[in-house]
Amino acid sequence: MIRRSPQKWQQLIDAQEASDMTIAQFCHTHHINQSTFYLQRKKRKDLLLPQTTEQWLPIDTVASHRADNRQWQIELTLPNGVVLNMSTDG
Repeated sequence: MIRRSPQKWQQLIDAQEASDMTIAQFCHTHHINQSTFYLQRKKRKDLLLPQTTEQWLPIDTVASHRADNRQWQIELTLPNGVVLNMSTDG
């Protein structure tokens, strides 16, 4: 089994993307296990994604930034017959 550095994996991933070969063809030509290639590619993509701890703002934070107090109402009817109503009315 060949051990490759993260830099070498990135070079291989870039080379495959620049080539006209499918991943299967590229892996066969370079004697790489396809599942290992996919795993290494996923690892590289995960490293590029921003890591956030909180994706949602609390409602009170969002509400405190609103300057207007317009009235609104939303009604959502689901396929199973459940109806969800939301509005600014108390």
